[in-house]
Amino acid sequence: MGAKDGLMGRLLGSADKFSDKQIRETLMSMVEYGVKRGASDIHIEPHERSVLVRYRIDGTLRGIHKLPKNALNVCIAQAKALADLNVQQTELPQEGHYTMTIEGKEVEVRITTMPIFGGEKAVLHLSMHQGKPHDLAALGFWGAGLSTLQTVLANPYGLVVVAAPRHHGGSSTLFSLLDQINSPLVSIATVELRPKHRLPGVSQTYLSSSNMTMHEGLQAALKQDPNVVMLSTVTDGATAGTAVQAAATGHLILAGLHAENSSAALLSLRAAGVEPFLLVTTVRAAVGQRLVRKLCPECRERYTVSDEEWAELVHYFGMSAASARKRVHELERAAAPAIFGDVKQLGSTPTRITHLWRPGKTGCSTCDHTGYQGRTAIVEVQPSTEALHKALLNRDIISAAALQAVTLKDGFVPLTLDGLIKALRGQTTAAEVLRVSKSIA
Repeated sequence: MGAKDGLMGRLLGSADKFSDKQIRETLMSMVEYGVKRGASDIHIEPHERSVLVRYRIDGTLRGIHKLPKNALNVCIAQAKALADLNVQQTELPQEGHYTMTIEGKEVEVRITTMPIFGGEKAVLHLSMHQGKPHDLAALGFWGAGLSTLQTVLANPYGLVVVAAPRHHGGSSTLFSLLDQINSPLVSIATVELRPKHRLPGVSQTYLSSSNMTMHEGLQAALKQDPNVVMLSTVTDGATAGTAVQAAATGHLILAGLHAENSSAALLSLRAAGVEPFLLVTTVRAAVGQRLVRKLCPECRERYTVSDEEWAELVHYFGMSAASARKRVHELERAAAPAIFGDVKQLGSTPTRITHLWRPGKTGCSTCDHTGYQGRTAIVEVQPSTEALHKALLNRDIISAAALQAVTLKDGFVPLTLDGLIKALRGQTTAAEVLRVSKSIA
């Protein structure tokens, strides 16, 4: 960590007092470093003898810089001032935002503060105002799931749900879906918490710059009779009910939910008061996703799976039945042309997994010696089927696991299985898939 602290040391040195210029340059350097490394947020935390600055990169926190302990208050005060917060208020949480330009790109910095033992902690959430969304294949969709979404988007009305925990790419998927149908012939409105993408020809409303609730924004958008409405997050039962009613009366509604997976998202809509018969008639597809770290293509290594690891894979990925092992092999064969096509060898046979991939032992300069570079999504796409309809109408099915058990019989590919296929194709590791999906019902 010492070598990486050189810049901070030059800016702040070991002085007892710091000039406004030093503090401004320090904060700017933190944000510049975070943007260049692709960090989603920066944590400024008081510790016993120093201030630790940690960056969340590819979903994991890395302690990078240390500041003198007496720099904490002036750094946080400067950040508050930039966000028009109360600099003197240190005993209550605060939230605000400001923008800055780095290498010609506009970056929104949203700051949240919290009093903790030892002082205040501040987190700077970084959001680039992104351009054109990625296509669905680039995000991680393939095979039957991708075909389902393409078919669904051709329908003029209905409900498409995108379920993901916070910071797991749900909004990126929503914008990619919108981009597929955006045209001069289609009227599209969005109601979003805050800006992320700017889509030409789309009427976008940001709640962060208004006093509206999500429900009020949806109601106002519907009064202008758009063909398509995208909600970045369904926040309550009233919003859910209005969205489903709109989907039933001629609108295509794309809705984000913070949920564990697609089954949990559908059950949460039902629990929010949406009548099951309306869900059955309006839902066209439900997407679930998580982000996993992507192996660096320059230094990843292919290795032979040991008997001990194979036994663990059987347990964690539910491959005790011969039919399950055969299905993994068939899915990998189908995925081979679409996912990491530069990998020719298969990592499975009809009876077991023979090879997987792992990070290089020391990494390389391309991935900053971490073995990983960027993130990709593991996904599931639940189509509207008769089995799903019967399960949603059955009030006795109250858990996501029970709902998923029904849909698995129709050939549904859940998140963990999609992740395993991507691990076989060299995109990520089996351990990484289990790390992000361990709480999935």
